[in-house]
Amino acid sequence: MEDKKTQIIFTSTSPYYIVNGKNIMYQNESIGDLKSVIALCRCGQSKSMPYCDGYHERTGLKTEKSEERAENKWKDYTGEDITVHFNLGLCSHGQTCLHGLPDVFNINEKPWINVDKASVDEVIDAVRNCPSGALTYTKDGEYVTEFEYDEKITIVDKGPLVVKGNVELVDDRNSLDELVSKNRFTLCRCGKSKNKPFCDGGHNNKE
Repeated sequence: MEDKKTQIIFTSTSPYYIVNGKNIMYQNESIGDLKSVIALCRCGQSKSMPYCDGYHERTGLKTEKSEERAENKWKDYTGEDITVHFNLGLCSHGQTCLHGLPDVFNINEKPWINVDKASVDEVIDAVRNCPSGALTYTKDGEYVTEFEYDEKITIVDKGPLVVKGNVELVDDRNSLDELVSKNRFTLCRCGKSKNKPFCDGGHNNKE
């Protein structure tokens, strides 16, 4: 009998419900003895982190996108053999690319992405490691947005919900339609993102 597909299900007034979760990590440890459904906090105020304790029912969830969010727009950075595409509107600002391949991704230079400063394979690996799907690439005329991942949901302590692999996102606003990379995305857990339900790095804002 095949395993049931993992789903993350929520509405504009609910926590994140992970259904049939198979590989969920929190603070570098696997969450064992998983129930068929677990509820995760998305307001950032639960006293039972990472789980929802119903705190949002007192104040209500603020789940609307802000007019101040970064524009959902792709920008191209073309090199000799590969073009990297970047969408600031999807970026979770986890700096995976900056730390992983600093010669190529350097916010202190213009342009901040210079794909010819590393091998094509290294650039592709950096794009693959982008957790939010804000990086994609084109090579030899083929536009590549998705990669093969083992299914994994990582609850980052004081950070987002990082999702990779065959996990279905289901909500009442069809948020999955916003993504070109359907099998890698980051969801806001602090309630501060301007691009809910997706993370925009708002958890780094100390205000």
